[in-house]
Amino acid sequence: MRARQRTADEGHFNASFERIDLKAFASFVIALRKFLRRPINVADARKEVERRMALRDERFLNVVENNVFRCPESPYWKLFKNAGCDYGDLAANLERYGLEKTLEQIAGEGVYLTPEEFKGKREISRGSTKFYFDSQSSERDRTSPSIRMQSSGTSNVPQSYFIPVRALASRSVSMCIFLEAHKLFAYSSAVQDAILPSNGGARDLLVSAGFGHRSERWFAGAVPSHRWLSRRWSEAMTHLIVFMGNVFGPGFPRPEFVEAENVQPILDWVSQERRREKMCFIRCTASNAARIARAAYDKGISLEGTKFRVGGEPFTEAKREVIARSGAVAIPVYGFEGGVIGFGCANPAFLDDLHVDVSQFALIARPQPLDYAAELHPLLLTTLDEDAQRFYLNVDIGDHAILTQRRCGCLFERLGMAQHIHQIRSHEKFTSEGMNYFYGDLFELLENSLPSEFGGGPGDYQLVEEEDAGGQTRLVLIVHPQVGFLREEAVLTRLHDALARGSRANDFQTSVWKDAGTVKIKRQLPLATARGKILPLRVSRVS
Repeated sequence: MRARQRTADEGHFNASFERIDLKAFASFVIALRKFLRRPINVADARKEVERRMALRDERFLNVVENNVFRCPESPYWKLFKNAGCDYGDLAANLERYGLEKTLEQIAGEGVYLTPEEFKGKREISRGSTKFYFDSQSSERDRTSPSIRMQSSGTSNVPQSYFIPVRALASRSVSMCIFLEAHKLFAYSSAVQDAILPSNGGARDLLVSAGFGHRSERWFAGAVPSHRWLSRRWSEAMTHLIVFMGNVFGPGFPRPEFVEAENVQPILDWVSQERRREKMCFIRCTASNAARIARAAYDKGISLEGTKFRVGGEPFTEAKREVIARSGAVAIPVYGFEGGVIGFGCANPAFLDDLHVDVSQFALIARPQPLDYAAELHPLLLTTLDEDAQRFYLNVDIGDHAILTQRRCGCLFERLGMAQHIHQIRSHEKFTSEGMNYFYGDLFELLENSLPSEFGGGPGDYQLVEEEDAGGQTRLVLIVHPQVGFLREEAVLTRLHDALARGSRANDFQTSVWKDAGTVKIKRQLPLATARGKILPLRVSRVS
């Protein structure tokens, strides 16, 4: 088993002190230097997007042929075989119906994966075909120079994965278009995100360096680690990337470590730049943007002219209002470990109106609804880029949304990206007293209703699913201490009323939870991920 694992990791630079492959490390440094020394410009980015769009169908066929039909061991090949669809059938349908319609057709025949199936947590069952998906089989060329990062832990435990250096170059193209569409190149730029192994700060700096964009400041958080050597290794790798960015790239700021609740250094920087008559562009999570804006408003500091690029969690009306009150503007993006799927429209029709990056992805709604929420059709994602670190074909990444086609006149649409997406939400559920409850959309309650009725603002209320040592699942409403005096019984009544709405099943389940005392209140800081995301629903396991 150990020998197979060493073979699988060959060629990667493993960002961990436990195993250092010097040859792979040297390959990584050489590839990163080459990447940093060859930035693209806006004209290059436009030409590359135009090329991708012109060859979109051909690229899809190539990536499927290479990763499915030439790989009989591929789990996707089993799904196609079960659906009675070969390469010729796929190509014929693509020519006749187009890419998205073709993906919908094969999804209807069972060629798709749920989140649990893709992670190997649940057996794939399509008719008589039954097997488990090996997540490593979705990874591409495992000999390409890469850097190891970990997901943000939005749902449960953070997962490690590799990003090839060439994938960073590929992502730079669309991000360059984003900055041009929103006229952000003239802004003073900063990033607020954690250091390695978190996938936020370092990745953002590297992708921006791919088109020569310089960041002035990096307001960073340290990723918690129980092991001293692991923590020191992550810090060393972060500083190596900063060093290379300064020597070979546009210049990288050193991480300035600040606590999540301490946004004063960021406000000081914005005020300093405003005195220099410079506007500021800050990349962070939506939670952090709201936290910065709220602190600015409370302190009487204007953020007029400041723009946030926000991602990592849904951008809600409550967060928009807090940010707007400070004078700032937020532009949402939608992504996952494999890249940015959607970029905020420059002429939005909705709060979170984004362009799907159809030059790199195909996104559809699965024809079959969720088995526990018949009104919701999960999003299925397909990658079109051969340089992506993983191959996705109709994979449900845990979200649902509204997909539309619209002509808006912004740069993305002029380059052919007319597919829009908005109202993106996770379709999580929690379980207690032997019953499942679809989480749905409690953002309005937790970010708007409870704060307006009992005090506080977005990020001050969080619903946590905890499993105690006895295996009993409890729902805990965490309330930030800064909210002050709280009428806890009134808050619990309000929460029970909200959980009971929507159906008789919700009403029955909530009554059982109420009788069992399942829902409790805790006064503490809401739980945040390493990147600073404060999600309304969080799953915690207590040993």
